[in-house]
Amino acid sequence: MKRRYLKILLPLALGALLLLFPLLRDLHFESAFLSSIIGCFLSAIALAKTKDEGRSFRLAIGIMGYIYIIAVPLFISSLITGCLTFDGFAFWILLPAPSVFFGASIGRLCRMLNAPIPAVLSFLILLVCSLGVWMIEFFTLPQVYFFNHVWGAWPGPIYDEALQVSESLLFFRWITILWIILLWILPNWSETTQNKIVTFLALGCLLFSYLNLDEMGIITPRETLKEELSAHYQTTNFDLYFEENNFTDQEMEYWALRHEFHFQQIIDILEIDWPEGRKIESYIYANSWQKKKLVGAKFTSYVPIWLAQDQLHIAKQHLDGVLKHELVHVISKQFGNSLFNGSWSIGMIEGIAEAIAKDASPESTLDQIISAESSYPSPQQMKNALSNSGFYSSASSISYTTAGSFVQFLLNNYPVEYFKKAYPANNFESSYPVSFEELVDGWHQHLNTVEIDSVDKQISEFIFSRRSLFQKHCPHAFTEEQQLWDEYNFHVSNQDTAKALETIEQLYELNPGNKLIKRDWLREQLLHRNYATALYAFDASDTLLSLRILNADALFLHGDISSAQKLLLELKPQIDSSDARNFKYSYELRSDSLNWDAFLTARYKNKIPLANDMVRLNTPVKMMTTAKAIELGITNYYLPTATSFISKEPLNADWFDIYEEMILRLVLNESIGDADLMISSIDKLPLRARYSERLTELKEWRNFVYSRITAN
Repeated sequence: MKRRYLKILLPLALGALLLLFPLLRDLHFESAFLSSIIGCFLSAIALAKTKDEGRSFRLAIGIMGYIYIIAVPLFISSLITGCLTFDGFAFWILLPAPSVFFGASIGRLCRMLNAPIPAVLSFLILLVCSLGVWMIEFFTLPQVYFFNHVWGAWPGPIYDEALQVSESLLFFRWITILWIILLWILPNWSETTQNKIVTFLALGCLLFSYLNLDEMGIITPRETLKEELSAHYQTTNFDLYFEENNFTDQEMEYWALRHEFHFQQIIDILEIDWPEGRKIESYIYANSWQKKKLVGAKFTSYVPIWLAQDQLHIAKQHLDGVLKHELVHVISKQFGNSLFNGSWSIGMIEGIAEAIAKDASPESTLDQIISAESSYPSPQQMKNALSNSGFYSSASSISYTTAGSFVQFLLNNYPVEYFKKAYPANNFESSYPVSFEELVDGWHQHLNTVEIDSVDKQISEFIFSRRSLFQKHCPHAFTEEQQLWDEYNFHVSNQDTAKALETIEQLYELNPGNKLIKRDWLREQLLHRNYATALYAFDASDTLLSLRILNADALFLHGDISSAQKLLLELKPQIDSSDARNFKYSYELRSDSLNWDAFLTARYKNKIPLANDMVRLNTPVKMMTTAKAIELGITNYYLPTATSFISKEPLNADWFDIYEEMILRLVLNESIGDADLMISSIDKLPLRARYSERLTELKEWRNFVYSRITAN
């Protein structure tokens, strides 16, 4: 009797123990993943050792029962904390149960075949299945999701988004069940006609299933990626793959040049002698959702540095922000370790990418973000930050920025060869002429010289207040509201305006009191010219400044210009007193009917004012309509005109983002004179340190493209 209670209390105690660990404390993927491994190996050893064949099936059922007892404390905890979800429950059904019976069928088969030391042999077979098969896939396939009969599935970066059960997982678990049936019946397959029929049916189904692994999303070979992203653009160092209808010719030419530009920047900084003829494959996905479907990473861009073939995997909407960062990962493979071409320290891997790309913030430098903190990491804390456990225990933005600032200091103050030597094994002591403590102390002294302002402090506070996945409450809970919001963003990214409107209306109906949802719902109404619908929805509770400005826009678009102007005058004191950058020019954009009409026509109707009308517009409207023209790809004829008007007025650093986009496109259009005029004018402005970094890169871009023009 005591033994029976003990068998129940032990798994309950194990479940209670899991409550102490982040992620594992929820009835969700991570705890199901761990339980699958425990259950699979435990059932294999138990059935390999049992001497009573009649008890085999009951023994497997019993072990599965004990595994699910582990889930009881997790279930209760998730129920109390509000973290219980359908997907979490489904992972616990689809991962542990088939794994337990897969292990049981392996253990039973080894025993029935009278194999020597069947328990040890079963353990080794499962080790090969769980690690060996995974390693083959890991080092040959470009994907970052994996399926396995022992541990079920790894869906990709677990911090990427809420984890959900997919059709691919259901299909793969069907394959696991087929293996269980085949392995269970194999020792006696020829004894009866029924056994023979079941054996051949299982074999036939397995054959069919394995022939359709890529179609069902179980694997994604490079050949499959190239079929899905069928358009091919070749440059000196790159093979770019994308969907043809997702890029204009000019867009593709631009991004091809940006690949080559950043490539040249990085090999110059790292002093790399790139092997002649070595090509980098760049897979550019239509959006994050397509990338998730094909390779398992949704909002995370990545480089599989462990593969022999150099690759980039980036969604189109993220290209501008991450291309240079990801290219550093590709090129740093040249001095990575021999096992997976990287460093044993994830902090070193991401630190070098951040140090070169400098893309933590568009307004503050890496050093300014760290300097704005009240205290700097000590040498021991910095060692922890560069370790894998320390890096992942903080939010990614914190870890990336801290490592990036430190590595940037090393690159700026020591020969790059020192860093390249330290990189593979995270070994500073034998690579630098001074100790690690002295390196950190020198970094601190440099940070003390960095000038910061209130903007840097705000950005630093925002970054360092973020929580890691381990610190979040219900990290994988995905509500109906979040699901609809995800669908809405998918349709917006896909430029499916009808479905975007339909989805945001469902979301608004579900939660009409959420003002952020209402803001996007109102914008969709204005985009679809449902002005009366938008106006009817405004009420006294809409006190957010963004909503009240939308109200004024709706009145103007509806034709009630006098009411719109009256409301705008009421809002002017609130606009003037706002610290938010996005409200700084809200009044000027609507200062009179001419400017207001031009601004709203560009924003909501995608129509740009004619060149002759530009002269009558004020500077904020000129800048916003120019930004819209760049967004719409109307640059060949519009940009030179816009440049001629804008360059005649005093430039303002507030518009730096738009100036940058203008210069990028002017250079691409070979309007070098116009680009030079903009660059020289911006150079005279009092710029933030981060803007100066970006301006330096614009000059490098201009020189890079110009050298190619003159060479041709």
